Amino acid sequence: MEGFTRQETLALTQTTSSRLAYLDRTGIIVPQKYGNSKKPTVIYSWEQVLEVRTIANLRKQISLQMVRQLVAYLDQHGLDPTLHDKHLVTTANEVFWVSPDWSDMPQIMKVADREGEGLGQLVLLVLPPLNTVIQEIWQAAETSTVVDFASFKQRAKTMPAQAG
Repeated sequence: MEGFTRQETLALTQTTSSRLAYLDRTGIIVPQKYGNSKKPTVIYSWEQVLEVRTIANLRKQISLQMVRQLVAYLDQHGLDPTLHDKHLVTTANEVFWVSPDWSDMPQIMKVADREGEGLGQLVLLVLPPLNTVIQEIWQAAETSTVVDFASFKQRAKTMPAQAG
């Protein structure tokens, strides 16, 4: 098997079944589906597992609606809509993408905001680096009662030390 089952994805990303259903329904992360259309076998790729975990980290600061706005903005502007390899900074009302191709000054692009919010404390969240996300997933796999760790090691596309 190339990917990860729904149960394995839940264990690796430490998210909820309803969150996975929402991400699928809204088109943010659509897994492969095989077999019976009423109750298909659902398989997530390694990259999708990284995305779900990244979104879980983003959800600590922003709403799922803002995540949708962010993905839509990237897609509409011809940019890669994946989030797990982006440097994102959030405030309570805005999301900024710090472009990796810096010259003398960092390129920062506002990619989402939420209207109608009152002023409040400014909180910046810098998402963990990709290697940290990968390490979190490997640790979840190692301690999971759902995921067969030996099988996981063969299916994971990146070792923690290889990311960067």
